[in-house]
Amino acid sequence: MSHRVAPDLRFRGRLLLTALLPGTLLLGCETVTTEYHTRPGFYKLASEQELKDEFIDAEGRRVVFIEDGRLPSEQEAMDAEKRAQEEAARRERKRLREKAIAAGRPIPPEAMEPEPPKEFKSREVLDDGTVRLYAILPEHVIANVMSCLRKQEYFELWEQVVANSTRQIYTSRGEGVEEFVQWCVRNRSELMMSLNRMSFGYYGGSDVIIDRLPDLSVRVRFSPTIASQFDFKEVLVVQERDGMKLAGIR
Repeated sequence: MSHRVAPDLRFRGRLLLTALLPGTLLLGCETVTTEYHTRPGFYKLASEQELKDEFIDAEGRRVVFIEDGRLPSEQEAMDAEKRAQEEAARRERKRLREKAIAAGRPIPPEAMEPEPPKEFKSREVLDDGTVRLYAILPEHVIANVMSCLRKQEYFELWEQVVANSTRQIYTSRGEGVEEFVQWCVRNRSELMMSLNRMSFGYYGGSDVIIDRLPDLSVRVRFSPTIASQFDFKEVLVVQERDGMKLAGIR
C-alpha cells in the first residue's frame, strides 16, 4: 500500500513523509476510513501555519496525526510482544519455584511473583485530611488545578502545584500567596471554563494544541478557531525535581 500525504501538510517545501494505517469507523450506515500518520512534535514549533491533529480530507477520509508516538498497529505489536515476554517470565518463575520445592530448598527471590505496580494517583487525601498533589504529566497538572479551584484549596494549589519559578516572580514583586488567592477567587469561573474545555479536548480533536517546547516545558493552548471564546487560552507546565508544575495560565 502506498503512503498518502495530505496536500495541506507541505512543510518548508518538503512533503511530510508519513506512515499510513487504514482503519474504518462505522457512523450509522456510512463507513469512514481513518488514516493514521506519524509526525514529529517539533513540526508544530517550526511550521509557519497551524498544523491540525485531525481533519476530514476532500475524499471524506478521517486523517489523524500521532505526534512522537507509534501507530496503532505498531503499539498493538509491541503490546503483544510484551504480553508474550511476561507470560514466558511467569512460566520460568513457576518452574524455578517447583524445582526449589522438589529439592527441599528455599524459593529463590527470582522465582517470586512481582508485586503489582502501584496505581498512580495525582491526588491523595491522607487520614488526617492532608491533601497531597502529584503530577508526572501535563494533564495531571491541569486536573490538580481544576480540583483545587473546585474545592477552593488555594493554599495547596500555591504550595504544591505552582512552579517555584512562578512563586519567585510573585516574591520579586513583593507579592505572595495572598495575592495569588485573590487572583484565583477573582478569576475562578473563567479559569474553570477554560481548564474544563482543555481537559475535554486534551486527547482528541483539533481544538486543543499541545506544544512541547525546546526547554522541555509544555504549552497547552486552544486553537485559533475557539480561543476567542475563552478569557484564558493557554497553560504552561514545566518540569521540576518533584514532578511537573504549573508555570502560568494566560
